[in-house]
Amino acid sequence: MNVIYPSLNGKKLLILGGGAQMVNVTKLAQQMGCEVHIVDYYDTLRSPAKLIADAYSDISIFDTEAVVNYIKENNIDGALAGFTDSYLLQYKTICEAAGLPYYGSDAAFGVATDKMLFKKACIKSGVGVIPGTNAYDFDTVLEFSHKNGYPLILKPTDNSGSRGVIKCESADKLKECYEYALSYSKSKNVIVEKFMECESVVCSYQLCGEDATLSAFCDRYVYMSKESGSAYTSQARYPSEYLDRFIKEEDENIKRMFRENGFKDGMVGIMGYVDDDGFYWCEMTYRPSGGHHYTVIADQSGINGLALLIEFAVTGTLSSYDKSKENPHFKECCGMIHISGIAESVIAKIDGIDDILALPGVLEVSQSLRVGQTVGKEGTTAQKLLSVWIKAKDWTEFEKMIKQIELLYKVYDALGNSLVKLS
Repeated sequence: MNVIYPSLNGKKLLILGGGAQMVNVTKLAQQMGCEVHIVDYYDTLRSPAKLIADAYSDISIFDTEAVVNYIKENNIDGALAGFTDSYLLQYKTICEAAGLPYYGSDAAFGVATDKMLFKKACIKSGVGVIPGTNAYDFDTVLEFSHKNGYPLILKPTDNSGSRGVIKCESADKLKECYEYALSYSKSKNVIVEKFMECESVVCSYQLCGEDATLSAFCDRYVYMSKESGSAYTSQARYPSEYLDRFIKEEDENIKRMFRENGFKDGMVGIMGYVDDDGFYWCEMTYRPSGGHHYTVIADQSGINGLALLIEFAVTGTLSSYDKSKENPHFKECCGMIHISGIAESVIAKIDGIDDILALPGVLEVSQSLRVGQTVGKEGTTAQKLLSVWIKAKDWTEFEKMIKQIELLYKVYDALGNSLVKLS
């Protein structure tokens, strides 16, 4: 019997996509009392959540008619997508066609998934952004470089996971970098920006209706590829040393941006940079993200944004949300670490995950890749092997936990070579 969410007992949740990130989502939904169904056309190696779901079907989530028929045939109460920007509009399309609850709007999803629309929305609402522009042609990039110098960062407006992101150090590499970023954009639109050589931060909000509340604020540490200059989060630490300054300078502006662009319900994360002059925001997520900020928030405030998203999916309400519990000033030192692998290597053996889970202070473990899979491209999130969320009494203890985790986790190729890239 589900004690915390009795209204969800027997509800049927359809998860769109059964990738590795959805394993913990599936488990949580089941713990909340839901019967979990999954659809996508991938096998269980690429969609391991199917293996623990109550039912699944090998239907493409972009086959709207087939998914809607599955919903009707199985009396599904709600649907959920996450961790992938490209699923968001299709999630809304499916829910509309099937008459299921959904959060967000076309405008909000546009801002959340198109980096240039995000930049424009921020500027209109008084939110700080990185100096930059969109470029449908190389001449625009060249003009920006003449005015702003180097290094620059180029990225597709409509991709995520650091795919297509590249750092350009000099004029002789500019054309090559532009073509690389362009190749990852379906809309053939690239953003060129000043490369920010300062500290990185992430803010997390919970939306209940149109009311947004700051849930967490962390310092973000990055792994940067020497090959491409693209980067992804390697570690996050909560609470950020910049939290109080953020609340004073940017919190209200960001909330205004949400209101002006149709954000409603769900969770939001925004990534950016900070220096002595201000905050500079570059992209956002309007969905569960790889940072799983909801894990540390749940531990520190008792509010689980992922559980709220599941509740909303099958009931259309956030009746269990208690805004008064929100407090980004965490009482303990919390964080997340990503462990990355040697790019383009095939995994033959993995050890140590159960031992990591048993460590005091470990809140969650998410396995990105499994035996038989290939580590993804250098400098992208596809390079991640394992993510671990932890808490400690102070940062010294936090560092000791990281070392313990790195000692316990072992990944090998078929020749016995270690595939783990340590921090």
